[in-house]
Amino acid sequence: MPKTMLGVIFAENPEAKMGELTQYRSLAAVPVGGKYRVIDFILSNMVNSGINSVGVTTRYNYQSLMDHIGTGKPWDLNRKQNGLFILPPYVAKDNVDRVQGGVDVLYGALGFLRKSQQEYALIADCNTVCNMNFTPALERHIETDADITLLYNVEDIPESELEKQILLNLNDASKITDIHVYPTSKKSDNVYMNMFIIRRTLLIQLIEDCVAHGEHVISKDIFIKNLNRLKIFGYQYDGFVHRIDSIPTYFAFNMALLSKENRDKLFSDGNIYTKVKDSVAAKYGKDCVVKNSLVADGCVIEGTVENSILSRGVHVAKGARVTNSVIMQNSDIQENCEVDSVIFDKDVTIRVGKKLMGQATYPVFISKHIVV
Repeated sequence: MPKTMLGVIFAENPEAKMGELTQYRSLAAVPVGGKYRVIDFILSNMVNSGINSVGVTTRYNYQSLMDHIGTGKPWDLNRKQNGLFILPPYVAKDNVDRVQGGVDVLYGALGFLRKSQQEYALIADCNTVCNMNFTPALERHIETDADITLLYNVEDIPESELEKQILLNLNDASKITDIHVYPTSKKSDNVYMNMFIIRRTLLIQLIEDCVAHGEHVISKDIFIKNLNRLKIFGYQYDGFVHRIDSIPTYFAFNMALLSKENRDKLFSDGNIYTKVKDSVAAKYGKDCVVKNSLVADGCVIEGTVENSILSRGVHVAKGARVTNSVIMQNSDIQENCEVDSVIFDKDVTIRVGKKLMGQATYPVFISKHIVV
């Protein structure tokens, strides 16, 4: 890279409504695609872009996240200089409830930012899934002499989803002229990807200024507040993008991975790394039927699996039928069961002959360790 850049990843997103999926784990640690976690994509993107110093901010329930990323070895971030840093929240009697927005989270990471030597910083949410090399974005940031560069994609967002989006207006030079935070009507098709590039020292200055004035929200108190004072540009990304911020969007992303076209878009540009757990190969029974599905190691398939994603160690017994579903690790679907459009968390058991039916837009979710 022409200039060095560090990364900061938010392991949580207060705007995401993931229900029981994040009751015992952080958003970054939610399993996806049968073998990955949500954080694997943005973390791999940073490593593939030459970023060798990454801080991961945490708040609650981050034990499973720490177990997954560990010292960062799968991403070649277990090193003496730079590497992977877990940035847990600073908790004291007088600040338990002070974390109100992204500014507060970054304020908790000021020690990491101050000690770092990199000239630039890439700040990103964990739940925007893509496969992006950030080198061209940094080069454009330097070329335009921007103070802040917001990464965005062009997408036709449905009216019902606008309240969760940040939309950007840009001029012909890609300078941002207006920012719409959670609008009620469509103002633009330029959707902010919750990632931005900024000079590290400027970021520290802006965080300290926000904290001194009791300001908490990055989009409003850093971007909009400084829109006319700083040079804020946009950088368009044209590849596959999916935001995981609810049970339906989580389900939709997993179902999208069943398309070879989508898998090619997501996995062709750079490797996506994850923590590898060695296991025996999946075992397929003589009379089983498996169609258009992703099946992880250690599964035992004796029944029918169609249009579904199965994580490690899932058992589908004889006469059982699994369609349009996401089944997580070590779940047991017993004889003559039928499940359609469901999400099973880890270690779910559905007993002989039971049926569970959901809808693609409203899948049935079963929490971990539940016996149906």
